[in-house]
Amino acid sequence: MISRYEPGDRWTEHYRGYRLRTNPDGDIWWQAYQGTDRLYLEPTPGDLIESLLELKRLGGRIRITEGNDVLTRAEEDDEYKTHWIGRFDLNGELVPPEDPDFSVPVQPDGLEPGDFWPSVYDGAKYSFGPGVERIWWDNPQTHKRHPVQEFFSQELVTILSRYKPQGGSLRVTPWNDVLTLVDLDKLPSQTRAEFDSLPRVVKNLIALRRDRGGVQKLPIYAGQVEATPFSISDPPSLTDPFEDQSDGVDSWLDSLGETSQTEVDNHTVDGPDTESLPANDLDDEIPEDDPIDW
Repeated sequence: MISRYEPGDRWTEHYRGYRLRTNPDGDIWWQAYQGTDRLYLEPTPGDLIESLLELKRLGGRIRITEGNDVLTRAEEDDEYKTHWIGRFDLNGELVPPEDPDFSVPVQPDGLEPGDFWPSVYDGAKYSFGPGVERIWWDNPQTHKRHPVQEFFSQELVTILSRYKPQGGSLRVTPWNDVLTLVDLDKLPSQTRAEFDSLPRVVKNLIALRRDRGGVQKLPIYAGQVEATPFSISDPPSLTDPFEDQSDGVDSWLDSLGETSQTEVDNHTVDGPDTESLPANDLDDEIPEDDPIDW
């Protein structure tokens, strides 16, 4: 795939992706949550690190999108700008320096939807609503939801709806695997035995997520997306032109129903309890199940 960017160009799309770190010595690693534990990527992508060091001589953090674009942020004029470094097919092993025998694959294979994810839980973060009818990217600066233009396959929608009926977050890896975090009671009865067979490093990382991030969920493989990279659109704004329905303003006005009577004491209106509302009316109740910055 030919990119329209050159190394060092300003990145004009949204900033997301699988997180790695580098240093001037040419090391590259994945770092554990709120800690200093490292898993070093082998083999080392020397050309990629060289391109990064030309922009940031001390190295730093990079992200690899679901489209294999490598991004970094550099300070310019007292603010950080995002730059494109290159493209990279992430693969290999993540190796603990204490004992390389306990390395884990970057890209586990042979998985079925619903299986535990036997590697680090990372990738571009997106969110979805009940029934996966909407998918979006949360802008961490503005906290606005930018709709994703692509659609998931029916198989992937079915899996996500089964394990997370109220919606939540997911991760998309640079090789298009979709991962998500689920409650233990949503998993089959044989789950405990499968958990015990996970690599030692992965089990300890799950424990770190619970202890340091308060995440009481388990990572599973949900399937694959067919079309990447994802494109997003701007969220609705109160200053947008009024989007009346196709039948015209009169039809839209006629569609307004009766307003429930306002209670004098507390200025609330009579209406159904939120527990009885359809899932689509509870978008604000979608769980924040995956804090991204720990």
